[in-house]
Amino acid sequence: MQRENLDKLNRKFEYLRISVTDKCNFRCKYCMPKENFGRDYQFLRRDELLTFEEIIRSVKIFQSAGLKKIRLTGGEPLLRKNVEKLVEGISSCSHIHKIAMTTNGSLFDKEVAHKLKESGLNEITISLDSLSEITRKSLNSSNINHSKVMNAIDLAIQHFGFVKINMVVVRGINDSDIINMIDNFKDSRIQLRFIEYMDVGETNNWNKKRVMTSDEIIKTIKQKYSLIQMTQEENATAEKWKFTDNTAELAFISSISKPFCSTCVRGRLSADGKFYTCLFSTEGYDFREILRNEQNDEKILTFFKSFWGERDDRYSELRYFDRNNKNKRNKIEMSYIGG
Repeated sequence: MQRENLDKLNRKFEYLRISVTDKCNFRCKYCMPKENFGRDYQFLRRDELLTFEEIIRSVKIFQSAGLKKIRLTGGEPLLRKNVEKLVEGISSCSHIHKIAMTTNGSLFDKEVAHKLKESGLNEITISLDSLSEITRKSLNSSNINHSKVMNAIDLAIQHFGFVKINMVVVRGINDSDIINMIDNFKDSRIQLRFIEYMDVGETNNWNKKRVMTSDEIIKTIKQKYSLIQMTQEENATAEKWKFTDNTAELAFISSISKPFCSTCVRGRLSADGKFYTCLFSTEGYDFREILRNEQNDEKILTFFKSFWGERDDRYSELRYFDRNNKNKRNKIEMSYIGG
């Protein structure tokens, strides 16, 4: 790859997370707490959102800079009407190796699953933080029927053959559910992923004391199950393990206790077209403006390379070594940037 496609820390650009909407029908405390995202909260207007055509054009441009993988996020991506048409457009007009989606599963029914699979989606990740109704309500104030999410997991397996389940572990709230989640989802077609509670945004009242580290989670699991660590994939955020008596996988995302900034190849495109070079960015680059006013794709590519080449983000590493919290900054909300 040409030198101009590397950032200041010699990191490539290979993976883009695209937020298709800032709206969500859940109100999870670690992402969109109800007290901050209530009935009067002003979400983006329709004309502020990138159109599907603009997103597809961006993907085609980014391919020339090394883009290989895309994940569609939100908010809740299935709230974006006809999102399968976006998947189809990306799949048919690009050479992306993998198109994935992260969803809360509440809107993922049989028809949606079929449309997404036929449109070219390769992989589904479903967020589920507990099997306990009491615990779920303490984390998520929405009155969503839990059976819909469980049904979505079954449908994802039926249509895609495999599903990832994300569990954000918050000490004192759902850490006691770890073993129960494993007991229920110890299946070779499921990868259960434990995510350390992150300090994304300014509204989730993050407290480091609430973080249960991946090492602590693994120690908890080993009290019942025997695990072996798998070979780490290049530039992967997740550390993978498997059961010694089973092919089922577990994964651990440790952005608090084991920052992986040095191998980060990810960019993020918000629903209104801001490009962020880090999950913990304080500002983004306005792609919507240039997409709507510049007809020459090469000039847009040059614009991208100009700021990617200056990228030196490593917030999680700096936070890890900053014992006195001197580098605290105002950060973009997770629901807006797409996680």
